[in-house]
Amino acid sequence: MSPRRSVSTLAVVALLVLAGCASGPAGQSSNPTASPTSGTDESQGATATPTAPDGPGTPNVSSSVTIDDTVTVENGTLPVDATPAFNRVEALTGTDIDPWSVRVRNLSEWRSGLQRVGAIPLNRALGFENVSTDWSEPTGITTHGTVYIHPGNGSPAETERVLAHEYAHVVQYRTAMLPWRGRLSQSELTTDRINARRSLVEGGAVFVADAYAEEYPDIRTNSAYARALYRNGSATTRSALAPYVFGSQYVESRIDDPANLSVAYENYPRTTEQVIHNETPTEEPPANLTVTVEPADDSGWERARADTLGEMTTRATLETELDRERAATAAAGWGNDRLVSFQHTTNESRYGWAWVIRPDNESETDDLETALSSFAEAREGNSSLAFRVDTIDTETAALVFGDPDFVEGTAVAGTDGNVTVTPSPD
Repeated sequence: MSPRRSVSTLAVVALLVLAGCASGPAGQSSNPTASPTSGTDESQGATATPTAPDGPGTPNVSSSVTIDDTVTVENGTLPVDATPAFNRVEALTGTDIDPWSVRVRNLSEWRSGLQRVGAIPLNRALGFENVSTDWSEPTGITTHGTVYIHPGNGSPAETERVLAHEYAHVVQYRTAMLPWRGRLSQSELTTDRINARRSLVEGGAVFVADAYAEEYPDIRTNSAYARALYRNGSATTRSALAPYVFGSQYVESRIDDPANLSVAYENYPRTTEQVIHNETPTEEPPANLTVTVEPADDSGWERARADTLGEMTTRATLETELDRERAATAAAGWGNDRLVSFQHTTNESRYGWAWVIRPDNESETDDLETALSSFAEAREGNSSLAFRVDTIDTETAALVFGDPDFVEGTAVAGTDGNVTVTPSPD
């Protein structure tokens, strides 16, 4: 039998690279990947590509900026001088660090994940679809020690803004600004925790890039363009953009100057619920929820892994079938969740999932359960899979979906946040 696949981590959490991002925001790896599906915190996301400036060229360097760090550009040339941009970001953030080299590289392999979203069983089951991307747009990614830039067909100002975003990541790394990096003991890296950390990492870079755009190039800010793409995008695109949109909003709610960027990481959010609603861990702690699996003796289903999707992904999931306002309202009651994935022991093309969600209170459970029922009915009509919504208690609901035999026979029961999933006998 082939090794078990990790079928529960939602691959749309980190697939879109439009204008720069950082690899591995949890500090787990220096190797960027476009679709983390094994629970490792290696991720990219989307910032915004600016509109073209009014005129070509790069603005003059401010007289208040001292150019004392030279950036080495390797493997090609850029339409903008990489050195002044770095020194400007240093000045904006009030830091004095050594730059990392910039390497010109086509980053299409890290942008192509959105074109393969539907190949992931969980994504396909929940209605996330492939999305095409514009390969000509400027792109950036920061790994440990190197900034990669693909200028594409972008203008000098567009490429400069990508550089500013990437240099903000260099500042985050080189000043040890991210509090979870370097810890010997790491918390479980669920989809929700990955997205919360990505929101803080990318939100901080968007905030710096916004300040840069307002101070230097006369172009649309990072956040404005990202929000426009978010408003007009599909559920898949919105899932990829959400950490940038909500992350920048969170950072903006905490600080008003890029020189205070480190303050945004003090008492930082651990969940996307906290990010979205600008809350601290003590202000909005996750609801109590424990989900255990008790397979029947003759069950043909083996647990693959468990995950917590979080409010951000719950909203995006509901948006695949429901209107956005209804999805956002239903997801806003999120208190905690646990998605348990199963794969058939003899037929690995058969999957089943039990997604247990515990909102913050009873009234929000009613709203979420109603939305889940509408979502389940719509998804069942648009796929070959089965969907079922169970009321566990007054504050807990479950969506059981996947292989029809799995859905028909799997039991989900419990009370007071203690839930047991018993897969169906085969």
